[in-house]
Amino acid sequence: MTIRSLPPAAPVSLGAGARVLAVLTWDDGSRIAVYGPALCGRNPAAEWGLASIPVRDETLSLSRTHFEIGGDAAGAWIADRHSMNGTVLVRDGGRHPLVAGLPTTLRAGDRLELGDRTAVVGIGS
Repeated sequence: MTIRSLPPAAPVSLGAGARVLAVLTWDDGSRIAVYGPALCGRNPAAEWGLASIPVRDETLSLSRTHFEIGGDAAGAWIADRHSMNGTVLVRDGGRHPLVAGLPTTLRAGDRLELGDRTAVVGIGS
């Protein structure tokens, strides 16, 4: 899968009955449900076809646009968007730094390390 940047355009519209791709439970207890492809970070850029989901980060260790999250036939995935502090996937006790721009499949229970912040992944139904 190739991730490409497109010019900013109209916001994403979710149809009725949109399903949850993933739920991110952050280290501060906040939860973010992801219904479609989205950019996440302190102040994510607007890109065609992608929702922008701001994440509060008083440490400023998250990049403005830190990661992209979405889903396809294989399930939910995440891709680091060339963030300054990177994204690390923790699965089965192993730490796996993500290669920027390369989507990586997510599983329920995965933990993401994003700068000084962490989030645990729940997969939608």
